[in-house]
This record gives sequence, structure tokens and C-alpha cells, in this order.
Amino acid sequence: MNETLTQTTPPTLAKRGAPDAGKYFRYMAEFVGFTREDEQAIVKTKPIVEKHLAGIVSDFYEHLLRYPPTRKFFLDKNGNIDVPYLQLRMRHNANFWRRTVEGNYDDDYASYIDYVGRAHTSHGADPSIYIAERYVIGMVGFISHALSHAIMEELHDRDEEFEHDAKEAWDKLMMVVLEMLSRAYYNERAPETFEPSVVIDEAHIEQLAQQAVGQEMGQRETSYVKIVTVARVEEIPEGERKIINVDGISIGIFHHNGNFYALHNSCLHRGGPVCTGSLNGDVIECPWHGFQYDVRDGHLLTDPKSHLDTFRVQVEDDEVKLEIPQ
Repeated sequence: MNETLTQTTPPTLAKRGAPDAGKYFRYMAEFVGFTREDEQAIVKTKPIVEKHLAGIVSDFYEHLLRYPPTRKFFLDKNGNIDVPYLQLRMRHNANFWRRTVEGNYDDDYASYIDYVGRAHTSHGADPSIYIAERYVIGMVGFISHALSHAIMEELHDRDEEFEHDAKEAWDKLMMVVLEMLSRAYYNERAPETFEPSVVIDEAHIEQLAQQAVGQEMGQRETSYVKIVTVARVEEIPEGERKIINVDGISIGIFHHNGNFYALHNSCLHRGGPVCTGSLNGDVIECPWHGFQYDVRDGHLLTDPKSHLDTFRVQVEDDEVKLEIPQ
């Protein structure tokens, strides 16, 4: 490479991936010729990516839901699409590409990709989840093609030099991302069943994707809020918490260092009861797979752009009240 990509990151943020993730990412980036100029070209595509992201996410999950081997990961126990979980994955996916287009490919970013790769294999945090390597390869190819199409749509006949540079930069980066994801598989293989595709409600999936991406970009539907009294102050002493349910939403309310904070009790990884986990300092850790968040604002330590939904807390007349967006 012409210049070295960012290498430093706080050690607590890089702990979930393999220790050599950052080194391996930079090695592969150099191998495919991904330069600082390529990184800058990707950053310049940010307005394009964000403009088309909801469509890309929608098309991607429509594709996954058509094929039984990938569809099964988004079904509830009754065989229906698990909409809350589907939107959770949509938000997670959208945030990853928003993070990628920022161009900050440090140890933390590489460690996160490495962790995601292992999460699809039997080596991940949840051994019951196994997604065959062929679908991970297909995912990267699908997104790569979608990004290339979006860039072409916005730049063709307008700025063909930048169109070429941007598409080439993304192609190189996706080669590195694919290798980072694939290396976790070792010699694991799963047989294909060749089941026929499934008819899906495309309009519904598109609506869910629009909502999920909008939430990740800070567009919350807040036409009005309702105020819900959830406890008296003495019911949640300093250092304690209370888990409540409002309109089917599980919420953890924390009395922490003199302030009250309210977080959605659903981990971004697999929807685990994160607010029931251990609290050390400002960090709450999900009891399922160890994902860590800042209790004060819900951001994920390994990716500050990802965060749990939060709810504004009011304390009036010794009553703790929450603002619930409607």
C-alpha cells in the first residue's frame, strides 16, 4: 500500500476478534492493492451509499427470505417471519455499511469483521447458528453488486472518472472483507439441499427496511410521545435497576451515578436481555454473548455508531417517568 491504514484502537474495543485481525486486514489490503486513495474514494461515496442504503438492505433481505437455507434464520417457532428480529438484523447490516463508508479501517473495524465471520460458524458465540460459507460469499457479492449499481446510477455520464475510481475502491475493499469473513470457516462444509425459493411480500420487507435504516440514521417516528410513570424514585435506589414492559417493549431503567437512564432490553446481536447483565462502571454486558454497551447512551463499545434504543427519563414529584415515542 502507498500508506499504512490506521492501526491504533483502544485495546478494550478490539478484544472480540482474533488478535491478529488488524494485522491480517492490512496485509490483505496491501495484497489486493487497496490504497489510501481508495479509502478516500469510498468516503466520497457516503452520500450515495446512504441515499440507496434502504433499497440495498431491502433487496438483500428479500433475497435471503426467498431461499429456505437462509430464510430459516428469520423465522419464529411457528414458521412465520420474526419481524422484530428481522428488523434487528436490518439495522445491524445498515450500520455496518454506514460504518464502512466512514473509511476508518482500524484494528477495531478489522476485529469486528473477524468476529462477524466467526459468528456465522460453529466457532462463534452461539454454536447453534451456522451459516454455510457459500451464503457469506453470496452476501458479499450481492452487496458489492448493489453498491456498484448505486454508484453507476448516480455518477454515470456525470463524473465517469470518479465512478471508475469509486467502483474499483469498493471492489478491492470487498475482496478484503470477504477474505476476513471466510477465513473463520477453516474446513467446515455443509451440504446443499437445493430447496425451491419462497414467495415473499416484497412491499412489506421494503417497509421494514426503510424503518430499520431510518432508525440507524436517527430518523425516529416521534409524531407524539406518551409519558408513562414506571416507578417511584425509592423503588430504584442508586446502583440498582428495574426491568419494565411498556406496550410489549422490554426496557431497563438504571439509577446510575445520580442519574436515570432507560435502554431497550434487547441486545443488537441476538436480542438478548442485555439490561439484566452485569454492570461494571458505565458498561453493561449482555449475559448471552458478552456484547458491551455504555449504560449512559446505549452505544456498543466495539462500534460507537451502533446503539440500543434509549428513552428519555423524567423525574417529577419523586416519580420516574419515561417518554415513549408513538
